[in-house]
Amino acid sequence: MQKNIFYSIILGLALAVTGCEDFLEESPSGSLPSEEAITSVTDLNNAVNGIYTGMIDFDLGLGDFTEPFSYYGGDFIAYAGLKGGDLNYTSSNNQISPMARFEHSAESNFAEQFWQMPYTLAGRVNDILSVIDDIEVNSDETERFNDLKGQLYALRALLHFDVARMFAKLPSITDVNEPNTGIPLSKEKFPVDYEPVRTTLKETYDFIKSDLNTSLELLSQEQNLGRINYWAALGLLARVHLYLEENNEALAAAQEIISISPYSLYTMEEYLTVWDKEGTSESMFEILTNSSYNSQRNSIGYYTHSEGYGEAAMSEQGYHVMTENPDDVRGQLIEWEDAEADMVGFYIQKYPGRDGDLYVNNPKVIRLSEVYLIAAEAKVKGGTASGSQSAADYINQLRQHRIAGYSNVASVTLDDVLTERRKELVAEGHRNWDAWRNGRSIFSPRLNREIDGHFERAILPIPKRERDISPALAQNPGY
Repeated sequence: MQKNIFYSIILGLALAVTGCEDFLEESPSGSLPSEEAITSVTDLNNAVNGIYTGMIDFDLGLGDFTEPFSYYGGDFIAYAGLKGGDLNYTSSNNQISPMARFEHSAESNFAEQFWQMPYTLAGRVNDILSVIDDIEVNSDETERFNDLKGQLYALRALLHFDVARMFAKLPSITDVNEPNTGIPLSKEKFPVDYEPVRTTLKETYDFIKSDLNTSLELLSQEQNLGRINYWAALGLLARVHLYLEENNEALAAAQEIISISPYSLYTMEEYLTVWDKEGTSESMFEILTNSSYNSQRNSIGYYTHSEGYGEAAMSEQGYHVMTENPDDVRGQLIEWEDAEADMVGFYIQKYPGRDGDLYVNNPKVIRLSEVYLIAAEAKVKGGTASGSQSAADYINQLRQHRIAGYSNVASVTLDDVLTERRKELVAEGHRNWDAWRNGRSIFSPRLNREIDGHFERAILPIPKRERDISPALAQNPGY
């Protein structure tokens, strides 16, 4: 089967793995079609585990990649910082550093792989959902069944959100009702000869919100390491609302999390110690890695250290922002590294690797600090919600946990909030989109110019292979 997105969408289940707490320790297994492989809640759990595993490791049968590649394990996380200018490479091994130069064409591996991985996983979600209502569920398994089903809807929403951010303009800077502004929707099992078309951006985001809202009706509120729970899905929904400038809804979702979720901000004393640990107090959803399942040399740890590829060090401007306040503990996460002579520079220490293994870092998809920043941004933009605080209150609470001797401020501006996001979420996959969705430009150290969200190469091209399969799949301007 040669179709890529539809190679992805109709691929079938090939990542079902066994186990729950130790599912990363097991070998992938998916030789049976889904209708045969998934007949019980235990089978369903194994299949859902396989989706999470595929979000990390590029070498799990996710497609015919010509070069090593990863998704949340490294490449997608580094993408936003490199395009956003706060990260830069000290030595280009051309693994992910071309993103800093905005070098990607319709025939490049970057376009192909950033498209294929999320759509492959979305296709596997659809494969599972196509048989999920035929599963025999015992009376004592109903809650677990509903939670697993909710995870699938939340994951499908996240996968589409990621594709939309990379391949479509941000909704705040384009007409969301224009044809072909969105992405193809992988919402069911399609026949092998199905040819995709792009939706409007409104249809794309409506689908993402619908899946997240569906998930919230099913998900457990219990903490669940390595998997999406109710609070993580609600946080992702708050993020989506923020991208759409639906500030009341973003604020309401964020405030609910802040008020009653089981998560708490890192203290100043904890902040420097949490990055090589699992299940920390802020981590609402992280994707698990271990010595067997990781992205190896395409891992975020290998990109962000001089003994690795050195392709995601701090840029000069990023270093300045992070270290301008000597009382801010976040600046202490920046260290000079010179393990390799041609890779010397300042590097972020968010991905030190567990037990000294740079490959093994759990990327944080969403954590509580971001939720405070979502609330602050939504509030400063005029959002209202029951029980909400002022924008300054949210920022003050976060800064009290980051800055020694901090004195509360009475008010904050949007630029204050965006700077706080820049400091708190550096190298976590946000910078370029945060700037561009708010009409700000970023300075690209590699292009030596300001770049805004209207720049033709701010988004990726639809891969040539996809358009060869489906000529109606409209290309992005400039490609």
